Amino acid sequence: MHKRRKEPAMAIHIVTDSTACLPQGYAEEHGVTVVPLRVSLDGVYFRDGIDITNDEFYRRLVAGAKAGSTQPSPDEFASAYRAILDKDPEGDIVSIHISSRLSGTLNAALTGRNQLDTVHVRLVDTWNAGLGTGFPTIRAVELAGAGAPLGQVVAEVEALCLRTHVYFVLDSLKYFERGGRIGKAATIAASILKIKPILTFIEGVTDVVDRPRTKKVALERLSAIIDKHVQKGVEYIGFQYATNRAEVEDFQREFTSRHNLPSILTQLGPVVGSQSGPDIVGVIISEKKSQ
Repeated sequence: MHKRRKEPAMAIHIVTDSTACLPQGYAEEHGVTVVPLRVSLDGVYFRDGIDITNDEFYRRLVAGAKAGSTQPSPDEFASAYRAILDKDPEGDIVSIHISSRLSGTLNAALTGRNQLDTVHVRLVDTWNAGLGTGFPTIRAVELAGAGAPLGQVVAEVEALCLRTHVYFVLDSLKYFERGGRIGKAATIAASILKIKPILTFIEGVTDVVDRPRTKKVALERLSAIIDKHVQKGVEYIGFQYATNRAEVEDFQREFTSRHNLPSILTQLGPVVGSQSGPDIVGVIISEKKSQ
């Protein structure tokens, strides 16, 4: 007597955008589709992570090139979704993106999905950027790999977004101001007062956590913020840099010596780097679910 063959579970495919700044090789290893934004240098556009290396981008930025960025087109999202669904017509897609209040990327993804007239694409607004988008993407990969149903994947990813906190200290706010992410008055005030603010995202937009006067004090206060989160319980923690890897590695080592918890280190790509500038100490923390 033949055993009845078990039907395979419906596959869940994960899509994100290049602002997630995933660890190198992660997307390829786990089958994540990354739709690139575009970064411009003196009016010439490059696909983020494809047409220009991080090092070349930062070299030209520091040399004085004027940088900007733009979201993918709806057609690019439609094409990415179509490529997945053509191979797996019964599969589902969870598409996870940078804050809709920082970029038009999510809106382009929505329009791209609507072009296909499909119910197989679910969109998630992370309200964050960098690993603040990367960690929900990683969680989606883990859940899909464990065979979680679509509703659970979406619900848990959305819940993780609300428990994910991004903090960063910049050497200069001039790139942020050029990109329109922080008001010119705030930039001028920071310059005059010589402060090194600790910034975050609140409800998807940039806000100020603290206004220390020196980088040293800013990093001490950032460490204290991390410690408070660790007391609550941490699911993921990551550190991000632009050109200042050694500085951020030192900061990460100090964290490890205090808490002996695993963490990851990634470089910000050109689109996020065009806003932060070449020197950033970024910390991204996803708290555990409260019991």
